[in-house]
Amino acid sequence: MKRLTAYGCALFLAAGAAWSTESRISYSASAYGLDRDELLYVEKHVETWREGRLTEREVRYEDPTGRLIAEKTVSYGETLEAPSFEMTDFRFGLREGAEVAGERVVLFSGPPTERLRSRSVERPKVAVIDAGFDAFMRENFDSIVDGASIEFDFAVPALRRFVSFELIPRGEVTYRGQRAHLIKMRPASALLRLIVDPIDLTYSPDGRLLEFEGLANVLDEDGDRYEARIVFDYRSDEVAPALIGGAE
Repeated sequence: MKRLTAYGCALFLAAGAAWSTESRISYSASAYGLDRDELLYVEKHVETWREGRLTEREVRYEDPTGRLIAEKTVSYGETLEAPSFEMTDFRFGLREGAEVAGERVVLFSGPPTERLRSRSVERPKVAVIDAGFDAFMRENFDSIVDGASIEFDFAVPALRRFVSFELIPRGEVTYRGQRAHLIKMRPASALLRLIVDPIDLTYSPDGRLLEFEGLANVLDEDGDRYEARIVFDYRSDEVAPALIGGAE
């Protein structure tokens, strides 16, 4: 029997017998700098479930003052591991994302005031796009913590192509006084590993992502992606925040 993830557990608790209707689940995550414990930004996630299936995810990215700096919408189709998504950074006017249509994926990025750079590519056999990584981990979590290494192709809109990565189990660790699993995500190519640092993922025994450490998808003030330690908090039972389409 597969281990339940945080999302599955939260949904059983929060939705109960309301599976026949629409349910919304919210939680947050805080991103800190690697060099010092400085709060960089906060993520506020809202998942929409219909008939017991995840259909949409909305994420607000706020700076430490609470100002909206970026926003993302993820739309799940037939394959949860490869959803369509679009993310907009209001500070730089940057849009990037993926549009999935059957076996083809259009990857795009660029300022909204200019012609977006886009490319249509064939969807790889083991394709993972953005937040579809959660579903991919749910499917493979047991195998990974039991010692298997898993390879997959991850969409990189800025490059307008998929890049092969692998997940490697690093054993059990103690995280905030409790048992946890450390999993390393790194490029499958030895050459790329020379220039791309790995990402460290910490999971609870039931498959809950507790911490992410590595290159984030939010830009710093210079337009480079943050190197961050992102800590997830699933305790929030707040009403889902209203998501808007522009900067506050």
